[in-house]
Amino acid sequence: MRRTGTDALRRLLIAPSRAMVCLGSGAWLLWLSWLRPLTLPDEGRYGGVAWEMLSHGTHLLPTLNGMPFFHKPPLYYWLAEAAYGLFGPSVWAARLPSWLGAWGVAMALYFFLRRWRGQGTAVIGLLALLTQPFFFGSAQFANLDMLVAGLIGLTILAGATTVLRADAGLPYHALSVSTGALAALGVLAKGLIGVVLPGAVLVLWILLRRRWRGLAVLLWPPVIVVFLAVTVPWFWVMQQRFPGFLEYFFVYQQFERFAATGFNNVQPVWFYVPVLLGLALPWTLWLGGALRKAFWANPPAVAEASEAASDAIRAADVRWLMLCWLGVIVVFFSIPASKLVGYIQPVLPAIAALVAEVIVMGLVRADKRVDRRNRLFAVTLSGAAVLCVVANVLAAHYARPNNVAMGRQMLAEFRPGDTLIAMRFYPYDLAMALHTDKRIWVVDDWTRADIAKRDNWRKELYDAGQFDKPLMNQLLVSEAEMRRRMCAAPDGQGFWIWADPRHDFDSYRILKGQAPRYATPRGQVWYMESGEPFRRQYCGETPTAG
Repeated sequence: MRRTGTDALRRLLIAPSRAMVCLGSGAWLLWLSWLRPLTLPDEGRYGGVAWEMLSHGTHLLPTLNGMPFFHKPPLYYWLAEAAYGLFGPSVWAARLPSWLGAWGVAMALYFFLRRWRGQGTAVIGLLALLTQPFFFGSAQFANLDMLVAGLIGLTILAGATTVLRADAGLPYHALSVSTGALAALGVLAKGLIGVVLPGAVLVLWILLRRRWRGLAVLLWPPVIVVFLAVTVPWFWVMQQRFPGFLEYFFVYQQFERFAATGFNNVQPVWFYVPVLLGLALPWTLWLGGALRKAFWANPPAVAEASEAASDAIRAADVRWLMLCWLGVIVVFFSIPASKLVGYIQPVLPAIAALVAEVIVMGLVRADKRVDRRNRLFAVTLSGAAVLCVVANVLAAHYARPNNVAMGRQMLAEFRPGDTLIAMRFYPYDLAMALHTDKRIWVVDDWTRADIAKRDNWRKELYDAGQFDKPLMNQLLVSEAEMRRRMCAAPDGQGFWIWADPRHDFDSYRILKGQAPRYATPRGQVWYMESGEPFRRQYCGETPTAG
């Protein structure tokens, strides 16, 4: 007798317990997070800022080399700081906030689909999300993208559940308030997109589905109060301490950079279409089914596959929510000229949900091709899981070197009173690798007119210095000023000088002819100690200490 698609789906309905689903999903997303070394500059930057907040005790103020760093809000840093406090400064601890965002949205998608589309769709949607190589890798990358993507997804799913429950006459007030709190956390994760994007998705969905009551339940006054109570305090405190902060953060970082055309990574308007199709493979091969009229017509056979939401209207609600989710976010991030791959991560749960709907529609159709669809689903799932692991292993094998290994080498010799110096480069992760709170003298030509126009490490330090100019003058120095300070230092003062091997060391007078103490492909470190021999060789007429 032919095995039917309904039989295959019924096996999926015999699901493990909620605890097994939650723990298994979390373990899957976490288990290779230690394998790949810290990636520069992104992981070093965000992990390093969190380490500074912990080591300096500046828990409210994100700092880069001790200077106020307001490129992004503090939520990632707070979570990473807490992880360092619990587990110590390590690569996988720096990645825990991203893992938490990925795990949270994966669980939210599973329970949302289980409630409104049934167990089979929920299981397949969860598997399709967890084994997207893009999602899996992003859950193990220490930057803000997955955290904010997770919070955007959580806000959308909480808001949609609120609307659907209110429409069904079920209690919704707690979920409504939770939606406001999640949107507020999204703002603390990356700014206005934390509320603008989920808000745009939900409003468009409400308008298309004509569920007008949804606007009232999402804009219920307690929701707004909770949103403001969570978001306003940090921004208010920063503005009081640093006048001009709000203009810099919102006007410049949020609006002007969105509209600017001169930043890095300029890409065409269609950039994210091939990115999504490629990085969510092999699951995106199923999306062709969503183009069929039968998919949106939602025939009875499909509606009957849902245990919790057999009504075809509910099925259409969920599918249109996912379509709005996908469309709004892709369009939004396609508008600016500058595009980064990580920005598009918020759409990954919507893709997984649409894929799950297509697969379920195929599995419940008892025709002569059902066995072929069963095999194709099994191959897709196993292939996707293997691809996640292989991609992670390859990324670890071909990862560019960072400063962690050098820091470990220096750790035995580095003294608390020693000075760290970086020549024409900023080693984001060096202080964390050394487990030190020392600030670094960064040597470069800081009078260059193009520093404020190029989006790189120099601009990050320069922008941070505008909020603390005395500290900026102490830390961002010229080569001549560095030599003057070294020559005036008391005897026995140690200096560790970091430089990038891609630069011409002979252009640095103080390093010319000197062998480095430690060397890696990423950088080399020289050790020098002040005293009469040092001053005789390098200082010339420069006065000695004292």
